[in-house]
Amino acid sequence: KPYVYSELAGRFVRALKIPSYDNEVVLRVVLGPQNHMFKKEGIDDFLENIYTVSADSDRMGYRLEGKEIAHKDTADIISDGIVKGAVQGPGHGNPIIMLADCQTTGGYTKIAHVVTSDLWKIAQLKAGNKIQFKSIEIDEAHKLLRRREDDYQSIYTDFHQYRIIG
Repeated sequence: KPYVYSELAGRFVRALKIPSYDNEVVLRVVLGPQNHMFKKEGIDDFLENIYTVSADSDRMGYRLEGKEIAHKDTADIISDGIVKGAVQGPGHGNPIIMLADCQTTGGYTKIAHVVTSDLWKIAQLKAGNKIQFKSIEIDEAHKLLRRREDDYQSIYTDFHQYRIIG
């Protein structure tokens, strides 16, 4: 049944469940699918340096400024699928994180993919904010996603179970 406002009165989300929106974030990534097309130094630079969100960013993608990521040969590939969270490595070397309105295919190499449980962090950033990437394995990404889904269920349960009566 649809909610009416009176049924929501007094409901709340516990403070410890409200995320902090920082100006500097660490985004966990799973390397690939074309990370083999980058030099080892390029991958190391990608993971060890801090990038700045460019003013030339939007819902399609966040362009980052910082240490350029070196390719072995070329940044171009035959167009293949792109999903939200993919990190492209175009020819100029500065990464682009694909976001909510990203295209469905693209012809730049993708060095990594931001794990689903960290995507919300990107959407809260603005120009000038800082990003550092941390590589994790796919099984860890799955665990993080399950934990995040459990957190959402906990928020939902608390919201419907507890209310301030006054």
